[in-house]
Amino acid sequence: MRIVVAILSASIVLGLTWLYQQTLAENQLPSIPTETSEVLSSYRLRIVATFAAGIDPFAEDVSKASSLKVSLLGENVISIDEPIPAGQPVDKTLELELREGESEFLVEMTPANSSDITPKAIHVELYEGNGRQPIHSQTIWAEGTETKLVGRVPFQVKGDPSSPQEEE
Repeated sequence: MRIVVAILSASIVLGLTWLYQQTLAENQLPSIPTETSEVLSSYRLRIVATFAAGIDPFAEDVSKASSLKVSLLGENVISIDEPIPAGQPVDKTLELELREGESEFLVEMTPANSSDITPKAIHVELYEGNGRQPIHSQTIWAEGTETKLVGRVPFQVKGDPSSPQEEE
């Protein structure tokens, strides 16, 4: 008799689980827009470091090492393979085709003097088009013992490429 009750109980539990998955679970899924439009926008990155940047001496492949690397969605958009003096701004204009919504740059910078133990910082400003006011401003900090500063700079991609911050 116990085996019949165990089989019946297991059948009821499995049946109710199947019913839940077929009806209730499918109705609770969030709606995902099927069409995501890509927007061609112009951005300007301004990066200033409190330290002198140099080629990464610890890179796996020294021929591909850089003092500053900025990537977006896994692709390098900026790569500088020469020393950058402390306080010298690096301004780069980027023409990017991105999907609407959240996106982010990954910024990596290597200090020239890895034995310097003072804390280090990189200030990143992101401008849209020819805008005079940054749409995002962020400072990336690191302890003095870090051999590379790495940080993410998030920003919002708008569907309308025209912006009130652009000059005419």
